[in-house]
Amino acid sequence: MKKVFIFLSALIITLNVTAQNPIPDMVLVEGGEFSMGNHESKFLDEYPARKVTLNNFYIAKYEVTVAEYVRFCRMAGLSEPKGSANMPATNVTWFESVMYCNWLSKINGLERCYIITRDAKNISVKYIHQAKGYRLPTEAEWEYAAIGGSKTQNFAYSGSNTPTEIAWFTDSGKQLHEVGKKAPNELGIYDMSGNSYEWCYDYYDNKYYEQKVNDNPLGPKVGTARVCRGGSFLGTTETLRITKRFYNSPDYKTQSLGFRVVRND
Repeated sequence: MKKVFIFLSALIITLNVTAQNPIPDMVLVEGGEFSMGNHESKFLDEYPARKVTLNNFYIAKYEVTVAEYVRFCRMAGLSEPKGSANMPATNVTWFESVMYCNWLSKINGLERCYIITRDAKNISVKYIHQAKGYRLPTEAEWEYAAIGGSKTQNFAYSGSNTPTEIAWFTDSGKQLHEVGKKAPNELGIYDMSGNSYEWCYDYYDNKYYEQKVNDNPLGPKVGTARVCRGGSFLGTTETLRITKRFYNSPDYKTQSLGFRVVRND
Protein backbone atom coordinates (compact mmCIF):
# COMPACT_ATOMS: atom_id res chain seq x y z
CA MET A 1 0.00 0.00 0.00
CA LYS A 2 2.89 2.42 0.72
CA LYS A 3 4.30 2.20 -2.83
CA VAL A 4 0.81 2.65 -4.28
CA PHE A 5 0.21 5.70 -2.09
CA ILE A 6 3.50 7.36 -3.09
CA PHE A 7 2.95 6.61 -6.78
CA LEU A 8 -0.61 7.91 -6.68
CA SER A 9 0.41 11.11 -4.89
CA ALA A 10 2.99 11.87 -7.57
CA LEU A 11 0.53 10.98 -10.29
CA ILE A 12 -2.15 13.34 -9.01
CA ILE A 13 0.31 16.24 -9.02
CA THR A 14 1.49 15.72 -12.59
CA LEU A 15 -1.58 14.40 -14.40
CA ASN A 16 -3.04 16.74 -17.05
CA VAL A 17 -6.79 17.12 -17.55
CA THR A 18 -8.06 15.66 -20.83
CA ALA A 19 -11.39 15.68 -22.61
CA GLN A 20 -11.72 11.95 -22.01
CA ASN A 21 -11.74 12.07 -18.22
CA PRO A 22 -14.55 10.03 -16.66
CA ILE A 23 -17.42 12.20 -15.40
CA PRO A 24 -20.08 10.30 -13.43
CA ASP A 25 -23.76 10.76 -14.26
CA MET A 26 -25.01 12.56 -11.14
CA VAL A 27 -28.46 13.20 -9.63
CA LEU A 28 -29.25 16.23 -7.45
CA VAL A 29 -30.60 15.23 -4.06
CA GLU A 30 -32.42 18.21 -2.59
CA GLY A 31 -31.67 18.56 1.09
CA GLY A 32 -34.21 18.24 3.84
CA GLU A 33 -35.15 16.45 7.02
CA PHE A 34 -35.81 12.72 7.28
CA SER A 35 -36.08 10.01 9.89
CA MET A 36 -32.84 8.00 9.87
CA GLY A 37 -32.89 4.53 11.38
CA ASN A 38 -35.67 2.10 12.23
CA HIS A 39 -37.52 1.88 15.55
CA GLU A 40 -39.03 -1.47 14.51
CA SER A 41 -35.78 -3.20 13.61
CA LYS A 42 -34.51 -6.16 15.60
CA PHE A 43 -30.98 -4.84 15.10
CA LEU A 44 -29.89 -2.50 17.89
CA ASP A 45 -27.60 -0.42 15.70
CA GLU A 46 -30.59 0.86 13.67
CA TYR A 47 -32.22 2.77 16.52
CA PRO A 48 -33.20 5.06 18.03
CA ALA A 49 -34.45 6.53 14.76
CA ARG A 50 -33.84 10.26 14.72
CA LYS A 51 -34.56 13.32 12.60
CA VAL A 52 -31.57 14.23 10.43
CA THR A 53 -31.18 17.34 8.29
CA LEU A 54 -28.97 17.33 5.17
CA ASN A 55 -27.83 19.95 2.67
CA ASN A 56 -28.22 19.49 -1.07
CA PHE A 57 -25.75 17.10 -2.69
CA TYR A 58 -25.22 15.19 -5.91
CA ILE A 59 -24.98 11.40 -6.04
CA ALA A 60 -24.00 9.11 -8.89
CA LYS A 61 -26.86 7.30 -10.62
CA TYR A 62 -24.76 4.16 -10.75
CA GLU A 63 -22.12 2.38 -8.74
CA VAL A 64 -18.61 3.09 -10.02
CA THR A 65 -18.12 0.74 -12.96
CA VAL A 66 -15.18 -1.31 -14.16
CA ALA A 67 -14.77 1.04 -17.14
CA GLU A 68 -14.51 4.05 -14.83
CA TYR A 69 -12.24 2.42 -12.29
CA VAL A 70 -9.83 0.57 -14.57
CA ARG A 71 -8.07 3.71 -15.81
CA PHE A 72 -7.32 4.71 -12.23
CA CYS A 73 -5.95 1.23 -11.54
CA ARG A 74 -3.63 1.34 -14.54
CA MET A 75 -2.21 4.70 -13.50
CA ALA A 76 -1.94 3.79 -9.81
CA GLY A 77 -0.49 0.32 -10.33
CA LEU A 78 -3.44 -1.48 -8.74
CA SER A 79 -4.96 -4.79 -9.80
CA GLU A 80 -7.68 -4.17 -12.35
CA PRO A 81 -11.27 -5.15 -11.48
CA LYS A 82 -12.80 -8.11 -13.26
CA GLY A 83 -15.92 -8.07 -15.38
CA SER A 84 -17.35 -6.24 -18.37
CA ALA A 85 -17.19 -2.45 -18.64
CA ASN A 86 -20.60 -1.79 -17.05
CA MET A 87 -20.19 -4.13 -14.10
CA PRO A 88 -19.71 -2.52 -10.68
CA ALA A 89 -16.06 -2.17 -9.72
CA THR A 90 -15.71 -4.45 -6.69
CA ASN A 91 -12.83 -5.91 -4.68
CA VAL A 92 -12.06 -2.29 -3.76
CA THR A 93 -10.93 -1.33 -0.25
CA TRP A 94 -12.21 1.78 1.50
CA PHE A 95 -8.73 3.30 1.20
CA GLU A 96 -8.70 2.64 -2.55
CA SER A 97 -12.16 4.17 -2.94
CA VAL A 98 -11.13 7.48 -1.32
CA MET A 99 -7.95 7.51 -3.43
CA TYR A 100 -10.12 7.07 -6.51
CA CYS A 101 -12.31 9.99 -5.38
CA ASN A 102 -9.24 12.23 -5.05
CA TRP A 103 -7.93 11.10 -8.45
CA LEU A 104 -11.32 11.71 -10.10
CA SER A 105 -11.50 15.18 -8.55
CA LYS A 106 -8.00 16.11 -9.65
CA ILE A 107 -8.29 15.04 -13.28
CA ASN A 108 -11.54 16.97 -13.57
CA GLY A 109 -10.08 20.13 -12.07
CA LEU A 110 -11.89 19.94 -8.74
CA GLU A 111 -10.65 20.40 -5.20
CA ARG A 112 -9.85 17.08 -3.54
CA CYS A 113 -12.04 16.15 -0.57
CA TYR A 114 -9.48 14.05 1.29
CA ILE A 115 -6.07 14.74 2.74
CA ILE A 116 -4.36 11.34 2.83
CA THR A 117 -1.22 10.91 4.92
CA ARG A 118 0.81 7.95 6.03
CA ASP A 119 3.23 7.15 8.80
CA ALA A 120 5.18 3.96 9.41
CA LYS A 121 2.08 2.06 10.54
CA ASN A 122 -1.08 3.75 9.37
CA ILE A 123 -2.83 5.64 6.61
CA SER A 124 -4.96 8.54 7.86
CA VAL A 125 -7.71 10.27 5.91
CA LYS A 126 -9.07 13.73 6.71
CA TYR A 127 -12.28 14.86 5.02
CA ILE A 128 -12.43 18.50 3.87
CA HIS A 129 -16.13 19.29 4.30
CA GLN A 130 -16.35 22.33 2.03
CA ALA A 131 -14.44 20.82 -0.91
CA LYS A 132 -16.41 20.49 -4.17
CA GLY A 133 -14.72 17.37 -5.48
CA TYR A 134 -15.85 13.76 -5.54
CA ARG A 135 -16.10 11.78 -2.33
CA LEU A 136 -17.88 8.90 -0.65
CA PRO A 137 -21.38 9.55 0.71
CA THR A 138 -21.82 9.89 4.43
CA GLU A 139 -24.02 7.19 5.90
CA ALA A 140 -26.84 9.73 6.33
CA GLU A 141 -26.54 10.90 2.73
CA TRP A 142 -26.57 7.32 1.49
CA GLU A 143 -29.74 6.48 3.43
CA TYR A 144 -31.52 9.69 2.39
CA ALA A 145 -30.72 9.08 -1.28
CA ALA A 146 -31.77 5.43 -0.99
CA ILE A 147 -35.22 6.32 0.38
CA GLY A 148 -35.77 8.74 -2.50
CA GLY A 149 -34.97 11.99 -0.69
CA SER A 150 -37.82 14.49 -0.72
CA LYS A 151 -39.66 12.27 -3.23
CA THR A 152 -39.72 9.23 -0.95
CA GLN A 153 -42.63 6.83 -0.99
CA ASN A 154 -41.23 5.11 2.11
CA PHE A 155 -40.50 1.80 0.45
CA ALA A 156 -38.71 -0.91 2.42
CA TYR A 157 -36.14 -1.22 -0.36
CA SER A 158 -34.69 1.49 -2.58
CA GLY A 159 -37.46 2.09 -5.10
CA SER A 160 -40.00 -0.60 -4.28
CA ASN A 161 -41.54 -2.91 -1.71
CA THR A 162 -40.98 -5.75 -4.21
CA PRO A 163 -37.26 -6.50 -4.13
CA THR A 164 -37.13 -8.36 -7.47
CA GLU A 165 -38.13 -5.11 -9.23
CA ILE A 166 -35.09 -3.16 -8.08
CA ALA A 167 -32.43 -5.52 -6.72
CA TRP A 168 -30.07 -8.35 -7.60
CA PHE A 169 -29.91 -10.71 -4.61
CA THR A 170 -30.09 -14.42 -3.83
CA ASP A 171 -33.59 -14.82 -5.28
CA SER A 172 -32.67 -13.15 -8.58
CA GLY A 173 -29.37 -14.81 -9.35
CA LYS A 174 -26.30 -15.20 -7.16
CA GLN A 175 -23.96 -13.17 -9.32
CA LEU A 176 -22.94 -9.57 -9.93
CA HIS A 177 -24.78 -7.81 -12.75
CA GLU A 178 -24.20 -4.75 -14.89
CA VAL A 179 -25.40 -1.51 -13.31
CA GLY A 180 -28.79 -0.04 -14.14
CA LYS A 181 -30.54 -3.24 -15.23
CA LYS A 182 -33.26 -3.05 -12.57
CA ALA A 183 -35.73 -0.22 -11.95
CA PRO A 184 -34.41 2.97 -10.28
CA ASN A 185 -35.71 4.54 -7.09
CA GLU A 186 -37.78 7.72 -6.83
CA LEU A 187 -34.76 9.92 -7.65
CA GLY A 188 -33.63 7.87 -10.64
CA ILE A 189 -30.76 6.15 -8.77
CA TYR A 190 -30.01 2.51 -9.54
CA ASP A 191 -28.89 -0.49 -7.49
CA MET A 192 -28.95 1.06 -4.02
CA SER A 193 -30.48 -2.19 -2.83
CA GLY A 194 -28.55 -5.28 -3.93
CA ASN A 195 -25.91 -5.97 -6.58
CA SER A 196 -22.91 -4.76 -4.53
CA TYR A 197 -22.54 -3.30 -1.07
CA GLU A 198 -21.32 0.31 -1.13
CA TRP A 199 -18.70 1.98 1.03
CA CYS A 200 -19.70 5.08 3.01
CA TYR A 201 -17.36 7.60 4.59
CA ASP A 202 -18.33 7.05 8.24
CA TYR A 203 -16.66 5.03 10.92
CA TYR A 204 -19.01 2.39 12.30
CA ASP A 205 -20.31 2.52 15.87
CA ASN A 206 -23.27 0.34 16.85
CA LYS A 207 -24.42 2.98 19.36
CA TYR A 208 -23.78 6.07 17.26
CA TYR A 209 -27.50 6.79 16.71
CA GLU A 210 -27.89 7.27 20.47
CA GLN A 211 -25.70 10.39 20.23
CA LYS A 212 -28.44 12.12 18.19
CA VAL A 213 -26.14 14.08 15.90
CA ASN A 214 -28.77 15.51 13.57
CA ASP A 215 -27.25 18.21 11.34
CA ASN A 216 -25.29 16.78 8.37
CA PRO A 217 -23.76 14.02 10.53
CA LEU A 218 -20.34 12.66 9.58
CA GLY A 219 -20.37 9.64 11.86
CA PRO A 220 -18.10 8.94 14.84
CA LYS A 221 -14.85 10.89 15.07
CA VAL A 222 -12.79 7.76 15.70
CA GLY A 223 -13.11 4.07 14.96
CA THR A 224 -11.63 1.10 13.15
CA ALA A 225 -14.29 -0.21 10.75
CA ARG A 226 -16.05 1.79 8.03
CA VAL A 227 -19.74 1.63 7.14
CA CYS A 228 -21.03 -0.05 4.01
CA ARG A 229 -24.66 -0.15 2.90
CA GLY A 230 -27.14 -1.59 0.43
CA GLY A 231 -26.90 -5.37 0.46
CA SER A 232 -25.51 -7.44 -2.40
CA PHE A 233 -26.19 -10.18 -4.92
CA LEU A 234 -25.29 -12.69 -2.18
CA GLY A 235 -27.81 -11.33 0.33
CA THR A 236 -31.36 -12.12 1.36
CA THR A 237 -34.24 -9.64 1.33
CA GLU A 238 -33.35 -8.77 4.95
CA THR A 239 -29.98 -7.40 3.83
CA LEU A 240 -31.62 -5.19 1.17
CA ARG A 241 -33.56 -3.05 3.65
CA ILE A 242 -32.63 0.63 3.34
CA THR A 243 -31.85 1.04 7.05
CA LYS A 244 -29.72 -2.11 7.36
CA ARG A 245 -26.16 -1.30 8.41
CA PHE A 246 -22.95 -3.17 7.63
CA TYR A 247 -19.29 -2.52 8.30
CA ASN A 248 -15.84 -3.77 7.37
CA SER A 249 -12.20 -2.97 7.96
CA PRO A 250 -11.10 -0.22 5.53
CA ASP A 251 -8.51 -2.55 4.00
CA TYR A 252 -11.09 -5.29 3.34
CA LYS A 253 -12.11 -6.20 -0.20
CA THR A 254 -14.50 -8.72 -1.71
CA GLN A 255 -16.41 -9.36 -4.94
CA SER A 256 -19.65 -8.09 -3.39
CA LEU A 257 -18.35 -4.68 -2.21
CA GLY A 258 -18.01 -1.56 -4.37
CA PHE A 259 -18.90 2.13 -4.07
CA ARG A 260 -20.52 5.17 -5.67
CA VAL A 261 -19.48 8.82 -5.51
CA VAL A 262 -21.14 12.03 -4.39
CA ARG A 263 -20.36 15.77 -4.63
CA ASN A 264 -21.38 18.84 -2.67
CA ASP A 265 -23.91 21.10 -4.37
